[in-house]
Amino acid sequence: MERIHGTRYRLGIEKIYILVILIPISLFSASLEKTDIVHLDCSPLRGTYSEGYITLVDSLSRKVVLVDVDKKQVVLTLEDFLYPVWALFHANKIYVTDLFTGEFLEYDLLGRKRRSIYLGNDPSVFVYSRGKFYISLFSNGTLIALDERNFRIVERYRIGIPSSYFYIRDDEIIYMCYWRKRNDPAVIRIKGRQMKKIYLDLERPLRYIEGATGEYFLDYKNGKLVKLVRGEVVWNVNLPDLSYSLSFFGKDLAISSLVEPVVSVVDRNGKVKKLKVPHPVLDLEEIGEHLVAISNSENEVYLLSDRGVILREKTGKYPLKIFKLGKKEFAILCSDSQELRFYKIK
Repeated sequence: MERIHGTRYRLGIEKIYILVILIPISLFSASLEKTDIVHLDCSPLRGTYSEGYITLVDSLSRKVVLVDVDKKQVVLTLEDFLYPVWALFHANKIYVTDLFTGEFLEYDLLGRKRRSIYLGNDPSVFVYSRGKFYISLFSNGTLIALDERNFRIVERYRIGIPSSYFYIRDDEIIYMCYWRKRNDPAVIRIKGRQMKKIYLDLERPLRYIEGATGEYFLDYKNGKLVKLVRGEVVWNVNLPDLSYSLSFFGKDLAISSLVEPVVSVVDRNGKVKKLKVPHPVLDLEEIGEHLVAISNSENEVYLLSDRGVILREKTGKYPLKIFKLGKKEFAILCSDSQELRFYKIK
């Protein structure tokens, strides 16, 4: 706290002065409470959160683990796989892609396999939207839509560019052409049966997010962030290389880098403010009024305000992903220590 110089203040004036300097400090004070730790008995590298459950995948040990967020406990472990890649909980079922068998599988909460379909071509990441599962067939760059009710393929988009990164926006699919060649588009918009190619100066298009004033596309390799409004580029900014994670941060965007110890905060006009962090950040998420970031190289979690880091703590070994659970609650997957740590911002 700043020193108050002089001793001849009247009592009323002195009280007002103290309040003026205390209020800003209280606005930025926060702490992290570790509320629970769930031991996993495996080392997952990927996971999803939906409908009150975190679903984790350990491809090497061939396990899928389901964690009940309210109970803070593992409620199911599935092991009948050759190489599980992605998993998701939906409507009291667990859905899994197996890369080596080429299957998409459905299990109930008792661990029984209810349905499966052979897809081939290395099924990997998938998302659920409006009664359909959208699944990437990585090896041949195809995206399929599978009907939830009858478990049949209803759409097949032959893009020809392998990628595990795509986003569903209303009735449109935003497909990031991650393994594009020099003359390939950076993004493909899919609406109905129509595919529109978007050419942007992005080498490895990775992340997409839609804001109130436009759409944003992030390149992993060279850190370029591009804003589009009604399909037209309005600005682009160069951020640090290997820009991996993208999140809202109030009205702005926050972007991490795997090589530089900085979080770039970009406003809607493309103005960049850099917040220094102790070490490069793998993942970040907006939780309430703060930004939570993790460093997998140093096993640390950082709590940031718009002024920078306000808290730094150790996590378990090799933190990989942040799961946003509520306005002030989140969980961190720590792969090497085989645990899921739950936190609350206070």
